[in-house]
Amino acid sequence: MILRRISTAFRKQDWFTVAVETLIVVLGVFLGIQLGNWNDARALRAQETELLQELRQEIETSIRVTDQKADAIGQVVDAGERSLDFMASDGDCGADCWPVLVDFFHASQWQPIDVNQSTYSEMRRQGFPRARDVIDAVEGYLSQNATLTSTQVIPAYRSRVRQLIPFDAQAHYWSNCYDLNDGAETYVLDCPKGVSDEVAAETVSKIAGNPDIEPLLTEWAGLMYSTPSDLAEQNESARRAIAVIDAELEQRR
Repeated sequence: MILRRISTAFRKQDWFTVAVETLIVVLGVFLGIQLGNWNDARALRAQETELLQELRQEIETSIRVTDQKADAIGQVVDAGERSLDFMASDGDCGADCWPVLVDFFHASQWQPIDVNQSTYSEMRRQGFPRARDVIDAVEGYLSQNATLTSTQVIPAYRSRVRQLIPFDAQAHYWSNCYDLNDGAETYVLDCPKGVSDEVAAETVSKIAGNPDIEPLLTEWAGLMYSTPSDLAEQNESARRAIAVIDAELEQRR
């Protein structure tokens, strides 16, 4: 209809009408493009907001899991220290060798400490977050975790000491001295005896008398000694990242 009016105005040389009708066409196209851009920006913002909420949940979950791992690693270090103290003493556990054997086993535990960052990786793939302060806060937290995990290796002590522990004792340990619940490992100190006193005493003597054990355990316990406090600092960085995300989400309401 507009084109027909413009064509008619051209034939009549009604330049005012031509100008007005042309302006209407241009303005309509412009407004249509602007409306499309506005809808796209609104959809993009909604998508980013949803991903920010998921990122917040991902970091919160990582904080909880990291707290659990820090507690477990603290138990490993404590067991390692008790085992080293035992070997530094006369090395005689008498008739109560099972707890000493359990400590040697507890001290051999290892678990990964890397955090889940699947949501953040997906956000970066899509060009999110767009706020620089959110990126800096999250990447600061993740770089702290990357520094800790870069030196994480399965200890040689783990393999060496377990080679010296009888199968029956290991089977009993996994059923009664170890618990895995929702990804959190717990090591039970007062678990019931899994082998006879004679077998426990013989095994402890074999472990304590092996020349590889003390230096390997010293290395492992020393390496892990500061890990619980390092993970606590990592969680503080994670909480700061959550605070920045919360501020960004508040602006979007």
